[in-house]
Amino acid sequence: MKKCHPILIAWGVVLFFVSLSEASHTIRLQWVPQTQFAGYYMAAEKGFYQEAGIDADVMPVDPKVKGLLGLLSRKNDFETAWLASGLIMRANHPKKLVLIAQFFQKPALILVAKKSARIKSVRDFRGHTLGVWDGVFSVLPRALIKKHTLHRVKLVSQGFTIEPFLEGKVDIASAMRYNEYKQILASGIKENELTLFDFSELGMNLPEDGLYVREEFAEKHSDVCRKVVEATLKGWKYAFGHKDETVAHITKIANQTEFKTTPEKQLWMLDVVENLIDLDSTALKEADFERAADMLKSLKMIRKQPIYGLFFKDVK
Repeated sequence: MKKCHPILIAWGVVLFFVSLSEASHTIRLQWVPQTQFAGYYMAAEKGFYQEAGIDADVMPVDPKVKGLLGLLSRKNDFETAWLASGLIMRANHPKKLVLIAQFFQKPALILVAKKSARIKSVRDFRGHTLGVWDGVFSVLPRALIKKHTLHRVKLVSQGFTIEPFLEGKVDIASAMRYNEYKQILASGIKENELTLFDFSELGMNLPEDGLYVREEFAEKHSDVCRKVVEATLKGWKYAFGHKDETVAHITKIANQTEFKTTPEKQLWMLDVVENLIDLDSTALKEADFERAADMLKSLKMIRKQPIYGLFFKDVK
């Protein structure tokens, strides 16, 4: 049997550990390039992941893979998703995931009505049509109706557009404050002609974008998770402190895809997102967790509530 030369053995060991340190980790976003994900894009652009010793690729949504399944199938190590999506997957899927950072602490989803429709409060929803989107986007509107026992509210599939509201086909519309709401204003409707229903102000705070990993990945690579969260938070701080640079960078990335945008739209979005994020904390508040789980159970989207301490892992 031939013996390996000691120098070759030592070199092999060095290559092994170098390859480990340079392992690439994909951070998969749940949608297309936009400032909704500015913290991730700027952390990559400014080298914050690299400074932390992490080789991270920030990638937009993969339309071929439904939310968080790419994480469970090991195509990605990190994925962003709404809290409702994470809870549904954790409760209903045998392969477990965990939330390691809740970046958005408030929802961007709002309901919008025209004052001319005489809708000033939730009670005024009776006898009107309410446009909703599919899946987790419908959780808050449906939970609101259930909470206030609102009869004679007709739910209408809105499609992922604001056109039915603009065309008068629905009286109350679902809208993301950083997206469709701006489209409403761009159509010529003035802010003082609208009534907005902010779920966090209605006692229904359901946070949205968080960062998820597989449970076993979090256990084996807790240091990697911590570094990614810290670098991303640094990216968010940079984005909010350098908005023009951030908007220009992400607009350039978006315009290299089929999803064209403008600096004006991306600046509006970044300003809105700044009000949804708490730069001092990436923790999921237990009260928000309980509230979200109760909503999902009441809508029969989950049967059994996950355990808070197993669902959220504070890696910082």
